[in-house]
Amino acid sequence: MGAASAATATKATVVQVTNSAYIVNGVSVNLSTFFEKGRTMVSIRDLSLKLGAKLQVVNGEIQAILNGHTVLLKANSNLIKVDGVEKQLEVPVKSVKGTTYVELKAYVEALGAQFAKDPSGAIWIDADLLANVDHIEWVDSSKFIASQENETGRTDYLVDAQSGKYQRLLISADASDLAIAPNGTKAAYTNASGEVYVINFDSIAPTKVSGDTSIKPELVWSADSASIYFLQGDKGSVIAKLDPTINKISKIVDDKVDYKANLAVSTDGNTFTYTVTKPGAVVADSSKPVESDDVAIDMKGTEPQIFLYKVDPAIKDNKAVQLTTSADDKVFIQASPDASSVAFVNVGSDEAAKSALVSVGSDKAVKTLFNEKDVYQAVLTDGKWYLLTEGSGANNFVYEIDSATGTSKQLYTLDESVSEIVVKSGAPFAIINEGRVFLNINGLWKPTTR
Repeated sequence: MGAASAATATKATVVQVTNSAYIVNGVSVNLSTFFEKGRTMVSIRDLSLKLGAKLQVVNGEIQAILNGHTVLLKANSNLIKVDGVEKQLEVPVKSVKGTTYVELKAYVEALGAQFAKDPSGAIWIDADLLANVDHIEWVDSSKFIASQENETGRTDYLVDAQSGKYQRLLISADASDLAIAPNGTKAAYTNASGEVYVINFDSIAPTKVSGDTSIKPELVWSADSASIYFLQGDKGSVIAKLDPTINKISKIVDDKVDYKANLAVSTDGNTFTYTVTKPGAVVADSSKPVESDDVAIDMKGTEPQIFLYKVDPAIKDNKAVQLTTSADDKVFIQASPDASSVAFVNVGSDEAAKSALVSVGSDKAVKTLFNEKDVYQAVLTDGKWYLLTEGSGANNFVYEIDSATGTSKQLYTLDESVSEIVVKSGAPFAIINEGRVFLNINGLWKPTTR
């Protein structure tokens, strides 16, 4: 009995190596693993090969190099060196039948890769993720444009939200911000000369649709993704329309009013909303000689004001209507699809006052939509507002506001280092935290860039 019991105990300690399914760099693979002391141990060779890490033996230690990170491991040791710094493992590095195994999560993180489990239980391991993203914008429910800013301009990538795979868009670094068409198949931009290009996401390469070299500070697609509206001139004085299929430009508004911005177009293409900002006035002391050059800039009345222009050929001398007169700054300005109202976050001169989400109607009636917390950012999609606000302590909050009923509810508590929320109907809720993009998948924040 004693010998049999001892044999049974010996068999129980035998390592049970299995092939386990993972998603590595967006590809489903099988990795050799076993389980010990609550930790998943993985074949260093298997995972390194799939991640793209370089392996070699240096002075009796295994050296793994990936994306600028160097990891040193030694069999039977519970210490590894990560970029020269020792880290302790719960389970020592182990050799089984000539194959070396290490703690899965610890090794992934040591190589600077990302480890995440989605709601289905699938584990995603990614090293080939886009790094240092400054801004993203959803294309459709499964893809987004990620932008990196640098000294020479901007680089844009089309990113698959599920796998994290990305393609660089073949546009110049001095291109204007991309205006993504509502149908999610293309985007428009201008080059430094003012020429308009359209890039189709299926081909990645751009096509010039207008050789007109006038300055175009803002581009806005029509609801049917067929036409491009834009502000024209170095002072944004004109509102014009481009038919990209025939390279035809038509003027919509040419009222000699300068410094238009924040252009929006109604779904039917007949109503335009925008802001006008008057420049400061140069004021000189008349009691002093001209040569003293004693001048100042009077900024009174330079706050942006919201205007609405409705195309109506029946009205003679048709003019835009000024909707606001308030002396606050106005940011995150967005019009409703039918242009019946324009909402914005008001920022007063009093730093102690909270910024609020405010709406003004085409009848000039102003109402406050949200003022419970200081509002840092506001995004409108599918009739709902999503706000990044102050929170408590080292946290920020995200609120959802129903624009029809005015009801609000708190959705998320985020770290105060989150700089931006990105929302589109049908797409996962996205945040940017210190240059990394995270998507909320059924309550879990999945890293999509590094």
